Amino acid sequence: MIRLKNRKWLGPLLIVIVLVVLGGGGLFFWQRQHNQPVASPVDVGHYHTPTLFVHGFGGGYGSEKDMINDLSTHPGFKQVLRFDIDASGKARVSGHWDAAVKYPLIAVVFQTGRPDANALVPVLTQLKKSYGIKSFNAVGHSAGSSAWVSWAVTNRTAAQPALHRLVTIAGPFNGFPGMDSQSATATIGKDGKPSYISPRYAPLVANRSHFPTTAAVLNLYGDLGHGTDSRVPVVSARALGYIVRGRAISYTERVIKNSKAQHSQLHEHNPLVNKYLYEFLTTGKVQ
Repeated sequence: MIRLKNRKWLGPLLIVIVLVVLGGGGLFFWQRQHNQPVASPVDVGHYHTPTLFVHGFGGGYGSEKDMINDLSTHPGFKQVLRFDIDASGKARVSGHWDAAVKYPLIAVVFQTGRPDANALVPVLTQLKKSYGIKSFNAVGHSAGSSAWVSWAVTNRTAAQPALHRLVTIAGPFNGFPGMDSQSATATIGKDGKPSYISPRYAPLVANRSHFPTTAAVLNLYGDLGHGTDSRVPVVSARALGYIVRGRAISYTERVIKNSKAQHSQLHEHNPLVNKYLYEFLTTGKVQ
């Protein structure tokens, strides 16, 4: 028992005890926080599946950033890397991939403004080798959609990660007016095959048996009311179905008919497109 004459030390003693306890608890918490495993570049891809964005012809990072920024308003979504590909096909990577990001987003930017399926090969190979990626999601707008599909049927190797989910937006798979006038007048048969096969579509048809069976596909396209989004005919965008059906895990189409159905506006802060992107990337389905 503490004698009365020593009670003057009781207050300071209690303060010291409290500080020691709190300090010890804080140190324990600090040690727990700082002893958590931090993913190194070689294995960060084992944590979560990234989504890669490719812009359309004449586009660049500006064609991707609206979708990336809008997705990043959802918990867990964040851009982690950016690949800039020069005219020779050489890719330069920038950014930081935090393993805590549940839905990592990666921008792929062609400095020439011309998406190239062949140039996707070294990017994907580097991602698998340097970051340990086993699978990935892909989003493409316009020519970026065509690049992803062309890659999927002709350029896949074991050195690259597997395609998990693919979102195509306004893909000119069977051509478009200005390049091929017959693309707008083609019809889609009951089997999904277009009545007209354009020169750019023929290689996809010839190699469609190679489309990965690991992938689910969402095909988004705009219709301003006259069978086109102002640049890409609906029948050209829907020609993707003939390429992937029977191979993909699932194939889903959604048409955008609102005030932002125009070709370039499909990727510019488009609420309906962003809704579909979020649903599909997180669940593999859309409402």
